[in-house]
Amino acid sequence: MTTTPPEKTEKSRTFAVAGVAIASAVREWWAAFKPKKRVPLSEWMAAEGRLDNGARFRPFPFQNGIADAFTDPATPQVSVRKSSRIGYSTIVQCFLGYRISVDPARSLIYQPTIDDAEKYSRDDLDPVLQWPAVRAVATFKARHRDNQIRAKRYKGGWIQIKGANSPKEFRRVTADDVLLEEPDGYPWSAREEGDPARLAFKRSLTSPRAFNAAGSTPKIKGFSRIDALFEQGSQEYRYVPCPHCGHMQILVFGDGSAAGIRWGPRERPTRAWYQCENGCEIEESHKPWMDEHGEWRAHNPDAGPRHRSFHIWAAYSQFPGAAWLEIAREFIEVRKDPNLLKTFVNQVLGEAFAESGEAPEWQRLYDRREMAMKLGTPPAWAGLLVAAADVQRGGGGRIDVDIWAFGPGRRRAFVERIEVFGPIADERTWKKLDAEVGREWRTEDGRNMRLTRVAIDSGDGENTMEVYRWARRHPGFVMAVKGREAIAAQQAIGQPSWQDVTVNGRKMKRGVRLWNIGTSMLKMELYGQLALEKPIDGEEYPDGYVFLPDGTGDEWIKQLVAEELRLIKQRKGGFRREWHKTRDRNEALDNAVYARAVAISLGADRWSLSRWALAKGEYDRPASEPATSSPQALEPDPLPPPPPAKKQWISPPRSDWVKRRR
Repeated sequence: MTTTPPEKTEKSRTFAVAGVAIASAVREWWAAFKPKKRVPLSEWMAAEGRLDNGARFRPFPFQNGIADAFTDPATPQVSVRKSSRIGYSTIVQCFLGYRISVDPARSLIYQPTIDDAEKYSRDDLDPVLQWPAVRAVATFKARHRDNQIRAKRYKGGWIQIKGANSPKEFRRVTADDVLLEEPDGYPWSAREEGDPARLAFKRSLTSPRAFNAAGSTPKIKGFSRIDALFEQGSQEYRYVPCPHCGHMQILVFGDGSAAGIRWGPRERPTRAWYQCENGCEIEESHKPWMDEHGEWRAHNPDAGPRHRSFHIWAAYSQFPGAAWLEIAREFIEVRKDPNLLKTFVNQVLGEAFAESGEAPEWQRLYDRREMAMKLGTPPAWAGLLVAAADVQRGGGGRIDVDIWAFGPGRRRAFVERIEVFGPIADERTWKKLDAEVGREWRTEDGRNMRLTRVAIDSGDGENTMEVYRWARRHPGFVMAVKGREAIAAQQAIGQPSWQDVTVNGRKMKRGVRLWNIGTSMLKMELYGQLALEKPIDGEEYPDGYVFLPDGTGDEWIKQLVAEELRLIKQRKGGFRREWHKTRDRNEALDNAVYARAVAISLGADRWSLSRWALAKGEYDRPASEPATSSPQALEPDPLPPPPPAKKQWISPPRSDWVKRRR
């Protein structure tokens, strides 16, 4: 007889414990072995993040994509090329709070300097330590060894803040997270140890959970760390849909001819909108909807997800200071100044600034000559006439003199080129020059003008003594000048130095003063002004416009743009900017720079419209004052009269007390 084995009953796997205390301990013990669910940073900062005023943080949709990359296990590196006013600092604050409350780690933060590190600890990190989610797991007591200014220690991890300007800040420390704050502001080299950004990333090499992040506003094109990191990564841009046609596109500033931000009126805008790639007009009120339905798209997907890099600029932000109208107004304020425009490109567009030292195209300048202006005739608005001379020994000797006219609004116009031929050491050559600079020019409106000042270059070393001799004969009228090669010089014209002194080192009477000219700054200004477009349809000429009259030769224009600014990388790190010739002759460029420096020294940039009218002779003078149409009579002599000689003090003879007693 066949018998079947009895069926086995499955035993229950539940634990039965007695006592409330034992049950609570078992639950904690069992929870320790249960795998934790990883929460994305975007969810955590929406629930636990706080602003400076204690209010709950409400992230923008574009911020969520960047934040989630910080906590993605498949992404060990994140780079953010950004502008200001997009809330990146708040994302980093939330990441540090997330580390303390959810996922402890060793976090290392690098600031440009040690002073910046201390300010970051007080202003950015200390408020995070007071968030409720952070205080629930860690308490940072005042004057405690675990709560120092640049070092915070909590259970399972720590946070250290260091400065990138000291080599010792990169030694004897290993971290899981390395966060670079504004790496474009780091020094170019940590002395003999190399690039600070690369040294910082080396601190996490031995960590099994290494994570590196860098976020910065870019600076100079070609030498921007964050720009290079962005190019190495996935290159993700924010695509948003048009609310009218649904076309997905990247927001750009534009140039007024295609997609981009538009505004009106042109000079004092009261309304701004965005021009879609399909021609739709998008109002500012649609921005939140566009961002909510937007997405990040990688232009270099092969680099992700290992290295995700993002670009974001102010047009996406919903802060009031980043409204499209505010961006347009800011651009109008800075567009005429290359130095201010650089700040706009970096801080608003979030892009690296390409130096404007590239020479303008001479053909474009040749084609835009003013047909209504004649060579040799100053314009009707001219109130100041200045000459600049360059001495050449080659070809038997030659002195090239350029005449420049200046007027209100920093406008200037080339008048004519005068060439004086003859040996430089011959006195007759300089007498010819005296005759040329002493004559009159008749303006378009019939006024006779004379030169106010003449600047002559003395820096070549070959003609210095002849230049000094000629300048000594015309004190107060001729200025001996020398260009400074230092790019960092932020002065158009510096304090003069006396060149004629006695054996005892005293200044000689009727001596020569040498004026130092900041040529680099003036060349960059000139190239920026030459890039201004010629107005059309009766619009006004912009401030700083450079007028070239009809008849100006192509050779002179080529000399005007004969140099370009190049960035040269140094062997020990960093870079150096140098001006290099693109052709042999550059006399027109040097003379234009020296004439502009003379106009600045005369205070032409500060003259009011009434002062320019007075220079043009439009105001009647008192009968006792001789009439003149030359601005030279309006300016005091630059050489102040010598101070009166001090009377020598002769002490009175001391009385003889013997005679007085007698």
